[in-house]
Amino acid sequence: MNQRARFFMVFLLIALAMAAGLSRTLWEREEQSSLMGQIAWDGFFFGLPLILAGCLLASARWAFMAGVIYGTIGLALDVSTIVQDLVHPTPQQAFVLMSGITGLLNFLLIVVGGGGFLDVGSAGKPPEVPPPSPRFPSAT
Repeated sequence: MNQRARFFMVFLLIALAMAAGLSRTLWEREEQSSLMGQIAWDGFFFGLPLILAGCLLASARWAFMAGVIYGTIGLALDVSTIVQDLVHPTPQQAFVLMSGITGLLNFLLIVVGGGGFLDVGSAGKPPEVPPPSPRFPSAT
């Protein structure tokens, strides 16, 4: 498994969790969601990236693809947030900037995770086989 891709993906996942924490502390939610809704969003924005980072540090190769899926969902949320904010009469530039930054992190997560998952290195090579035995001379 590619060590650089693994550590870079761990860095991206931690950066996404930190960005979620930063945006949560900077901007209060206008409407409070239910307790279960808040737990679900916190699990998605904080728990899932940290769990995936731990799995990558434990050399779980499937965590690369799970990170790609997570990044794809996050990128879709970022794009929809940017579009929704830009169509309002007074767009809030801080929301657009933060969604742009996390969108870039999610895009890099998709690229690095896909490359890490598809890079099989020496694990994908067939084992060395001995050359065929020479033919026995015929007895005729």
